[in-house]
Amino acid sequence: MTREPEVWTDPERPDDFPEPSETIARLAEATRRFLVSEPDLLEIGVNERTLTHRLAVYIEPYFDQWHTDCEYNRLGEKVKNLPRPEEFTTSPDDTSAITIFPDIIVHRRRTHYNCAVVEVKKSGNSRGVDLDVAKLCGLTAGGDYEYTVGLHLIIDCKNAAVAEVVAYRGGEVDDDLSAFAKGLFVG
Repeated sequence: MTREPEVWTDPERPDDFPEPSETIARLAEATRRFLVSEPDLLEIGVNERTLTHRLAVYIEPYFDQWHTDCEYNRLGEKVKNLPRPEEFTTSPDDTSAITIFPDIIVHRRRTHYNCAVVEVKKSGNSRGVDLDVAKLCGLTAGGDYEYTVGLHLIIDCKNAAVAEVVAYRGGEVDDDLSAFAKGLFVG
């Protein structure tokens, strides 16, 4: 049985493609609602996947013409991956790409329109932070993915608050967007 080739529908850039600051403002409002509405999840110490799923539920209405997905590992029908950063290789010959599963993405499926990527950590959990940063840099850089904005959120579950937020754009930390995001998320 032959498979049909994957279908990509890349019309002109959508009119509703939000500016980076608008994307961050929407994500901040959704996160505030999540933190206020889900205290039981925060109090009982559920894992990060559970938190990110519930956060994605709150994000979705703020991007009604977009898809909000968790742990989404596809670019069309291909597996989403990035070149393996040097710090994650186990030997000089270990240079293959790493398959990535971003915590939350806002995108249009089967197009190249990628609005936001969000990586979440619970405060006190530093395991995997370097990989999160590598994903955010890789996914916001040019190339196949080119997410307009990436956010790294550190959630303080004990206080139902965002402890830290860093914004990524163009494959690196964007200091101006990070300061803007901190004003909306932290405090």
